[in-house]
Order: sequence, then structure tokens, then C-alpha cells
Amino acid sequence: MALDTGRAVAALRDLTHKFAVAFEQQGPFYPKVCTVVPSKGADEKYGWLGSMPGVREWLGDRQFKELRGATYTLANKLWEDSILIPKDDVADDRMGMYDMVMPMLAQRAAQHPDELVFEARTAGDATLCYDGQYFYDTDHAWGDSGSQSNDLTYNATDHDAVTVAEFKAAYRAAVTKLLGFKDDNGKPFVQPTVGRLSDLLVTVPLALRDVAYDATESTILSNSTNVVIDKPQIVASAFLTSGVEFYVDYVGSPLKPFVFQAREPLSTQTKGADDLETKDLKFMTRARYNVGYLAWWNSVLTTFN
Repeated sequence: MALDTGRAVAALRDLTHKFAVAFEQQGPFYPKVCTVVPSKGADEKYGWLGSMPGVREWLGDRQFKELRGATYTLANKLWEDSILIPKDDVADDRMGMYDMVMPMLAQRAAQHPDELVFEARTAGDATLCYDGQYFYDTDHAWGDSGSQSNDLTYNATDHDAVTVAEFKAAYRAAVTKLLGFKDDNGKPFVQPTVGRLSDLLVTVPLALRDVAYDATESTILSNSTNVVIDKPQIVASAFLTSGVEFYVDYVGSPLKPFVFQAREPLSTQTKGADDLETKDLKFMTRARYNVGYLAWWNSVLTTFN
């Protein structure tokens, strides 16, 4: 018996609704570390300008300064996900199995930008950013900033078994670096005073998850009170495959370490309900966006040696 077209249309409408509801319920990670930039074309060119010159006493004529510029271009990419739904499942009233499939599909779609963030992060020590240096590099230089490194190392007794004390010391060194980075005019990005920072994010591989929590959350460390001035949020991810690297980000700035370039939001489309030549219904998603590098001075990579 041929599938009733109205029944097929209703089934696809129900699947689309389940997908949309599940998609809206997701809480993706990327907004924590990405500045979201709307895009209007195939790519976006970021005409990076140096920091604004500082205020000076007005003596004599005004002194106009030309802002330094650099260029970084990020191309948008087209993404899709597509599944086939046998029409027999609709005819035989077996659509209940898709009650779990659609939320899982929605979750994957919502979290896909997170995957791009972790891909960009792990490739950051070998991928150029706006200043012509690797995003994580030992010699960033811009105008009067001097040479600066956000690619740090820490000598552990055994880099495959980092102690809590060693992790805490490495974390403190990374935060100190973040606070000291200077702009192209030679002035600190964080100025003029520094109190307790509440916008720090530590991203670790699963191998360092326990030691990271112990170092920043324990009340006692090595038989002494464990004081953590700048207590971070800890995020662990299986996408970080190196067990000897971790990252510290300052996410309280308008410019976050990475950029999420939003060209086309996720949309869905269904097809095949009235096509007698096919035995399947089609559920499809489409989106255009990309993730790239933005403010290297708000992120530090530390590798245990």
C-alpha cells in the first residue's frame, strides 16, 4: 500500500519540531571563548588596527598617530547533515525510534562549532594569526610591544604524572603572562589595576582533569592552606589528545581568543513525502560559519616537559 502523503508530511513536521526544540535546549561551549561576528559574504577580512594611542597632556599642537594595521581573512564554510527515513517506518507506525534520533542529531549540530574551536586550539601552535605569527608562539611582536610569548613550558618531574603543586605553579605562571601582555603602544592590555579575576577559563585534556581540579579547588595542598587568588572555571575535553598541554583563557574581554563567524544560521529542510520514486523521506540541515583566531593575548598554552 502506498504511503499516505498527508501522513508522511505530518511525520516530517513532527521530526522537524523535535529537532528544533532539542537544538534550542543545547548549551554550546564556543560562546565562552569566541567573539561572535556576523558575516555578510563568502569570507571576512579583519583589518586589524593597533590599539588606540593613550591620553596625553595637550601641550602645543595635537599629535596625531596613525593606527597600525594588519589583515586576517577567514572564509566561511558550508556544513550539512542529512538522514534518510524509510517510508515504511511511517506506514508501519514505527516513528517512535526517532524520538531519540532527532535530539541526538540536534545536539551534534549545536555542538559542531565547539569541535571547530578545539581543532583551532590544538592547531594554534602551527597556524598563523593576524600578526603573522602562530597563534600560540614564543615571539609575538607588534609595534612597541616587544617580543612576547603565549606558548609556555613548565618543567615537571614527570610530565606524564604532573603533581598538583606543579599544575598550580604552571597555572599561576600562565595567569601572570596573561596579565602582562602589552599592546602595540607598549601598554598592558589589562590596565591600570588588577584585582581578582573571575573570567579565567582553564581547558585541559581528560588526563589533567583531576589534577587541575585538585590544584584550584582543594582547600589543602601539601599540608598547607591552598589559596587560589584567581579561581578559574575548568573545562575538560576528549578532543584535546595531548596529555601534557593545557590552556588558560581570559574571557572577560570584548575580544575573546577566537572568533565565531556567523554567515547562515542552521536551517532544516525535508523532502520526499510526495515522491513515489523514492522509498525514503529526507531530513536535511544546512549552515554556513567558521571559527578562527582573534586575540592571542587572551590565551596561553602551557606544555609540561
